[in-house]
Amino acid sequence: MLKQELIKRELPELRSREEMVEIMQHEVYGYLPKNNFEWSVSNQKNLEIRFAKGNVIHSCVDFTLTNEYGSHTFPVHRVLHQDGKKRPVILCLNFDQNVPNKYFPIEEIAEQEFDVITYCYTDITTDDADFTTGIAPLVFPNGRQNDTDCGKIGLWAFANMRVLDYALTLENTDAKNVAILGHSRLGKTALVTGMLDERFSHVFSNNAGCAGDAIARGGTGIQFDKNGDFLIEREFRGENIEVITRVFPYWFCANYKNYADQGFGTNFDQHFVLGSIAPRKVCVNAAELDFWADQKSEQLCCMAAAKAWENMGLDGIEECDHFLTAGERLLDGNVGFFMAPTKHFLSRHAWNNYMEFMRRHLNK
Repeated sequence: MLKQELIKRELPELRSREEMVEIMQHEVYGYLPKNNFEWSVSNQKNLEIRFAKGNVIHSCVDFTLTNEYGSHTFPVHRVLHQDGKKRPVILCLNFDQNVPNKYFPIEEIAEQEFDVITYCYTDITTDDADFTTGIAPLVFPNGRQNDTDCGKIGLWAFANMRVLDYALTLENTDAKNVAILGHSRLGKTALVTGMLDERFSHVFSNNAGCAGDAIARGGTGIQFDKNGDFLIEREFRGENIEVITRVFPYWFCANYKNYADQGFGTNFDQHFVLGSIAPRKVCVNAAELDFWADQKSEQLCCMAAAKAWENMGLDGIEECDHFLTAGERLLDGNVGFFMAPTKHFLSRHAWNNYMEFMRRHLNK
């Protein structure tokens, strides 16, 4: 059933990694200017030392990015084991400045074998059309000039890559096993980060939906009339390109708006982003009640992208003949997918599945 559904979507064939990255930058996410940056950390503070009998410490550092146009500093939280062993690391771009928070269950995470580094996305640059906040004026000192200049997703992805620079200097980081994790718009950001930076061995996208981990072609998205009213309401009412580029145009490059009326890219779709991560690992979480993200299109996107791994002679996604229901998961392939019994949320259920997926694929 699923294979027939995927055929109906008439997706463009995957291309080489280089071609897919180029297309997705040019048409959706934009390019970062070639500005040189240096980074530094200072003011380390231990915030909590009681986790795992004192073997895991929650600490924070001030992380500074500097170039010829100035500098910007934001806090980076670290949950690090103290036993001297090399540890797989998860970088989590977070919605909340406070740690712990509802998206970051620090005690449960600390009891696992992973080190985790987290930081708030609005500390990097604000989530709006203002490109004079945070690192934005350092990247675009004269403002965005071209239709292919990146939006805020590109800036957040850039910060992810710079924090990775730092993480790789930590003595206990297992450099071969570093993941990037994000939820919703930050799930889109995690995918873009993994697309651009091959040092991330695992990429975790949580409920990213439109312009993230859900294919647009044939999707069950909302349809509008010219007045912006609903034309058709369906059980699965996913976000579409028209809506996302109207409400959040600053996340993307200006070119993405060219596809608002058509509803999908002429020669690309979101399986290009996931496919560009091959032969590394990617895992996507859909949520049972997250209709806005279009769960069916998320699962089909994983299936379509899996061909990138299969073309390399590797396992793609586990065989499955149905759309997943809550609690089901496909974690054994290089492309993982699971359905959380939640609404749009980065839950403990999702964290546990991401860590289980990474655990199964360490050093592979």
